[in-house]
Amino acid sequence: MTVMKKNIFLLVVTLLLVGFAGCSDEDTKSVVPSDVIDLSADTQDKPGYIVLRWVTPDDNTIRYIKVSYYDYLLEQDVVRLASVYADSVLIPDTRKKFGEYEFKVQSYSETGDAGNVQTIKAVSEPAKVQIVFGESRQLALTEEQLSTNAQEASEGPIANLIDGNTGSYFHTAWSGTVPASPHWFQIDTKKEITYFKYESVARNGNNIPDDVDIMGSNDGVNFELIENLTKAKNGMLMSTTPYMSPVLGDNSKPYRYIRYSVNHTNTGSVFFSMAEFKLFEVNASVVDPEAD
Repeated sequence: MTVMKKNIFLLVVTLLLVGFAGCSDEDTKSVVPSDVIDLSADTQDKPGYIVLRWVTPDDNTIRYIKVSYYDYLLEQDVVRLASVYADSVLIPDTRKKFGEYEFKVQSYSETGDAGNVQTIKAVSEPAKVQIVFGESRQLALTEEQLSTNAQEASEGPIANLIDGNTGSYFHTAWSGTVPASPHWFQIDTKKEITYFKYESVARNGNNIPDDVDIMGSNDGVNFELIENLTKAKNGMLMSTTPYMSPVLGDNSKPYRYIRYSVNHTNTGSVFFSMAEFKLFEVNASVVDPEAD
């Protein structure tokens, strides 16, 4: 190789290496991300939670957002991360009793560089009182505790509801003068109960309630709606398999009389039938997260 050619070759190699070095420096150059904008804290209608919200700039410099704060329940510092596609982060298990929470919000780029620390403070709405359910106890019912507005005269006396025999049944009126809808039966529990559930067994595949109002009263005359149960919403069974309801009731409203009022059956009839009905009182304790 001549001297001139060798010098030209070395010059080209040198230029290439310089070019590669320049590209490498450009690839690893720090990118300082923009800060999120319109940072706010939302506590309304979210008892026991705080939601931090923001708007992400359109300059594509942010990879993720870091939120750090002190968790009074855990008694430690906590970090929550949100992707660049998120516009909020949920802070759970907050309490009004702890007063003001301070959040530090910081954006980070692809290169790991951090933006400015933004600080925002908020006071949580009080966390909701929680009901913790315990054991349940079946109430021993007698015929004189049961009543209905629509007893069928020819079959199915109401006492059959509690005789322990799924081969017998209660039937509301279908002959003679049939009372208007809704047909119902009710139970005088002889005491006020707050939380309860029931188990029912259908007679057969016909005239099975699939839309029911569970109602409560303390005088046996004026009733209030406790819960509406439906096949679609609560999975009421259209078979002779026993159906167990969810726990029903309201801590602020104990009732002595419980009414089972049928709005609709699986056959569309006004009347309905049922093989068995059991009522259970459910023990419950009230837990106030805001209490010291």
